[in-house]
Amino acid sequence: MTRAELPEQIETERLVLRFRTVADAEVIFDYASRPEVSYPAGYGIIVKGTDTIIGSVDFPRRYEDDVLEIGYILHPDYWGRGYVPEATRALINLGFKELGLHKIELTCFGYNVQSQRVAEKLGFTLEARIRDRKDAQGNRCDDLRYGLLKSEWE
Repeated sequence: MTRAELPEQIETERLVLRFRTVADAEVIFDYASRPEVSYPAGYGIIVKGTDTIIGSVDFPRRYEDDVLEIGYILHPDYWGRGYVPEATRALINLGFKELGLHKIELTCFGYNVQSQRVAEKLGFTLEARIRDRKDAQGNRCDDLRYGLLKSEWE
């Protein structure tokens, strides 16, 4: 999938998702460099009425032509407000309705309870638990793999 195939902006009830730019680098660095946060993705998450990136959501990996992985990241100051499920839901809709995906996968570490709740809230099924993997900091933990089929989303 190329950037040209994606819309420049997606709006949800409370959020705007747009491509990140160089101008966003400072705020992205602020939350992405925190140890409790993982890697950044492509669509920047912005609370409507502001122009500050608070996180991102994207399809960072392709497994097959019609199977992508979805990933998200959010500044800790905005955790617990439902922004990640809202933004992720919008990108899932885009994936199934516009990009013709058959399946969307999601991975998170076993200690990331918030990410597990997002996956479950959105209807993902836990398909695999890969034990004793290393996270970005080198800590041993479970690597959880979730999947959502288009037929389950509809």
